[in-house]
Amino acid sequence: MSYLPFSWIGMSVFAAAAAAPLLAPGTVGTLSLALGGLALCAFACGALCGLVEDRDRRRDIRFALFHCALLLLAAGLAFGLYADRYAARVSPALELGQLQAQARFEPLDYPSQRYGKFYYPVRILEVDGEPVEPFQVRLSCTEALDCEPMDQVLCRLQFYTFASGGLFSPSSSRLAEGSVLGAFPVGYGAFTYARLPDSEAPGRILPALRHYSARALDRCLPGDEAGLLQAALLGRRSELSESIQTDFRLTGCSHMLAVSGLHMTMVGTFLNLLLGLTPLSRRLRPVVSVLILACYLTLTGFPVSALRSFIMFAICSLGEALRQMPDAFNSLGAAVTLICLFDPFAGGSLGFVLSVLATAGMALLARPLEEKLCPGPKGPILRWAAGTICASTAATLFTLPVQIAVFKGLPLLTLISNLLLLPLFSAALYAALPLLILAMLSPSGALIQPFVLLCGLLCRALLKLSRLLAGIPGIYLSLTSPAATLSLMLLLTALALSLTKRFKPRPALAALLLTLAVFVPVLESGAKEGTVTLAVSGSGESSCVVLMQDRSAAVLSMGTFNSGLARQIITQENIHSLDSILVTGGDYSSKSMARDLLANCRPDTVLLSGPAGKDLRYPGVTLSELPENGMYQALPGIPVQSGGQTLRVWANGKKLILSEDSSLNETCDLLITGSSLPQAETALTLFMCDEGASPDEAAQSLYSDFVLVTDQEVTFVEISPGGEVKIRRG
Repeated sequence: MSYLPFSWIGMSVFAAAAAAPLLAPGTVGTLSLALGGLALCAFACGALCGLVEDRDRRRDIRFALFHCALLLLAAGLAFGLYADRYAARVSPALELGQLQAQARFEPLDYPSQRYGKFYYPVRILEVDGEPVEPFQVRLSCTEALDCEPMDQVLCRLQFYTFASGGLFSPSSSRLAEGSVLGAFPVGYGAFTYARLPDSEAPGRILPALRHYSARALDRCLPGDEAGLLQAALLGRRSELSESIQTDFRLTGCSHMLAVSGLHMTMVGTFLNLLLGLTPLSRRLRPVVSVLILACYLTLTGFPVSALRSFIMFAICSLGEALRQMPDAFNSLGAAVTLICLFDPFAGGSLGFVLSVLATAGMALLARPLEEKLCPGPKGPILRWAAGTICASTAATLFTLPVQIAVFKGLPLLTLISNLLLLPLFSAALYAALPLLILAMLSPSGALIQPFVLLCGLLCRALLKLSRLLAGIPGIYLSLTSPAATLSLMLLLTALALSLTKRFKPRPALAALLLTLAVFVPVLESGAKEGTVTLAVSGSGESSCVVLMQDRSAAVLSMGTFNSGLARQIITQENIHSLDSILVTGGDYSSKSMARDLLANCRPDTVLLSGPAGKDLRYPGVTLSELPENGMYQALPGIPVQSGGQTLRVWANGKKLILSEDSSLNETCDLLITGSSLPQAETALTLFMCDEGASPDEAAQSLYSDFVLVTDQEVTFVEISPGGEVKIRRG
């Protein structure tokens, strides 16, 4: 029981940090006091146990009470720190929500680019000429700022609060990243810049070093390969195309694209192998490797999951230097405790929570699974395969509840994908480390060319294989419906029963549960037969609309800068066939989404409006012109009419319109738009807008029943055969 104070206290702190964002700040403060009071009561009861005459019983009772008090005190401390930090830093800044003001700020880093916008972490210094306690804001711009990190910028900003409520809401996720509010400039011609005279300022050196490292990889490798290594080595995931991110997400390997424990372990192993060639003593090597790994951590921007892995690596390395190897679960508890106490908002980070749960699963379950799966002596290849499968299984089991709650789905090829992609990824990462060092020191040196060739080949093979795996039909289990979730729970229960040896009726009960797990989705599918589902995402004139019915789909509108969004929707909704694609625009975003769809799917028909999409020629895909009247059958029994800025759909007796035409004067059952249309009469409106924006007052007064849709999420409209309309979030 010697490990209990570190590992389980760490898990208690972690549980409190993860639960705090789900509660109101006042409730968190009250819980902190309540848990502190319970801890004092447990300590007092332990002290009163001296009255128990039986010595062994007294020792056992005191052990249980004192450790229970420690767990309660740790959780109460985490809640208290969260409430205190929220009251001191967040509450004053939230008063600026929905305020438009002249602000002076300084960017803290170079921007990340996503969805066609530039996102800056900035520190607000003044609001309307009045100095304020500095706080961080996530600034979104359609144009890049003409400044460096730590320069001061003066302009008019529109502040807004992030959406709150729910597990890992935008509010808690941004708060974990350090951003209290969101903001965007009002007008792009009134920027005033004040340059920082000191180019060696501490706040500028690290961003410049990370930027230089990314540029060094860009000079050595093509776009996709460089983007993959930038995401894996430097944490610059925004440099990777959305289509590639979709491939890794659908195969269950998205952890390879975020700097986390896997990457830090590989870098640490590389450092140990490198230092093993030096004359350093065995006790000095772990210390040097920790110092070098700390320098590498600065290049990644200190993501919380990588910081957790670094602390664990440092504890294990220093323990090795002192010849006292700590337990992995122990070091995880210590790392989590340090992170959550120094940053109480870290529990709102989805990456951090998944990283902790996956590490706990591997620390507790991977070795027992490996011993059961492959007992006795085994060769290196079999041992590596068994270790990879067991580690992936353990991590998946521990992260399964979070994946179901957040992603509402589960990749089915996680184990196979890790088994196939991990060797290529490991080799690419090990080859990229010397490449990164050489590229930063001597970008044009002759020694760099073999590493460039090797990294390029490995990254290209990794991208091709991930694309091939992501294109397999039925690789994603969608859990958006209660029936699918119930089926998964029945399946897991049957699996648990099959592993239980003492329960005699387990075979019959397991067979019954398996039968129910198979027939529940079948029954639900029969009940939903004929239901038309419309998936909508986007903002303003850039929209993505996917029409689905009975495992068939048609893509009606291709927009947004997330080029893999349409394919992601089709895969996650378990669509078997893509009947038609309508290409009406020739802009970059629609072309990118069309190419991603055609590279992974084989639609029956690709309809072109005018000259748009003439270059979208793929083997086995027939291109045809849209009829003059714009009418065609998107799916059997569902006509669609496309013309100008308006798209009309008739499904199950309902008329749906997607339009940006402000002069439209029609009546429909559902209107999808990015602007107010006072002349249109509709029962329900989906307003597509940017994050932080909202419909204007005219639209709100006209349409009392409306739903906000942003380019960050997908909204599903389900129309039953009887004409009943339901809205659900993706």
